[in-house]
Amino acid sequence: MQRRTVLTTGLCAPARRRYAGEISVALAQPVITASALPRDERDRLLEHTITRARDSGDTIVVDTPTDADLPPLLDAVAGEVVCLVDARRLLDDLRDRSALAPPAHAQDDRGDVGARARHAAHLVECASLVVFIDWEGVETSRLSVMMAVVSHLNPTARIRLSRSATEDLRALAESPPGPAWRERAGWVHALNDEHTPFMRDPRVVTVRYEQLRPFHPARLAHQLDVIDAGTCGTLVRSVGFCRLATRPGVLARWEQAGSAMWLDPLEEDEGWRTTVQEIAFTGIDLDVAELTRRFDDAALTDAELAAGPAAWEQLPDPLPPWPATIDESGN
Repeated sequence: MQRRTVLTTGLCAPARRRYAGEISVALAQPVITASALPRDERDRLLEHTITRARDSGDTIVVDTPTDADLPPLLDAVAGEVVCLVDARRLLDDLRDRSALAPPAHAQDDRGDVGARARHAAHLVECASLVVFIDWEGVETSRLSVMMAVVSHLNPTARIRLSRSATEDLRALAESPPGPAWRERAGWVHALNDEHTPFMRDPRVVTVRYEQLRPFHPARLAHQLDVIDAGTCGTLVRSVGFCRLATRPGVLARWEQAGSAMWLDPLEEDEGWRTTVQEIAFTGIDLDVAELTRRFDDAALTDAELAAGPAAWEQLPDPLPPWPATIDESGN
């Protein structure tokens, strides 16, 4: 079996630790976790350790803490990212409204409502291998839906019903290398018109939504509430880019997981200058026509569009304000 650095991730810490222990035995390497340290210090130490292993060509096994700041660790690793998902809880995890962790500071969004659902989606989207555990008692139809959801969230990931970590690693070693972690997410593939999930189920769909008009914030907030109530099926995940009529000149990053929603301003040099609304939606039993109609209804009407930006700024806007450091010009 090929030796490699492996990051194990997952929301269920006991199961993740057990699995990391099995990998450490298979690779004859100790498990690194640094869980006893304060979070920021722990994350810096893990990043340093992973970077050092990458630069030296060493093999390490990392039990990635549930509340870790993932991007620096993923940028540092030269190896595999294995995400453990509990087949009995996956769909609930993807809609969990709880915070992931107490916020360390004002900008720490791991303390946001719904951050746990977003983290569950991120873990799947970043993985090179997703392994299902405790799947034996789950009915086949439900298991099919969950595996399709995972494949839609990350079309590049290898997906396995795990029987042992050793078998999972062997299958991974026999697979060709996948793309870099930032290129794995299904929403990226969907926005690039190249979304081809390997595992499919007729109940699971990913669609790309485009709209050339800015959103009316009050109507958008209303439609989001209606959609969250299940009117169009179960919207599991959506990510993309949008513009709000009341905040002209600023492109926003759209991110939704379960019932939680984030709209964050981006700088104007992000390479999406011509984009108004471009969002990838993944869901179960989605009525795509109804979903599209509702978001179209949230866009400006002909009369509102003709009134121009000065009038748009006077429209009701119940959405959370953006940081004062980002003004309407994107500066």
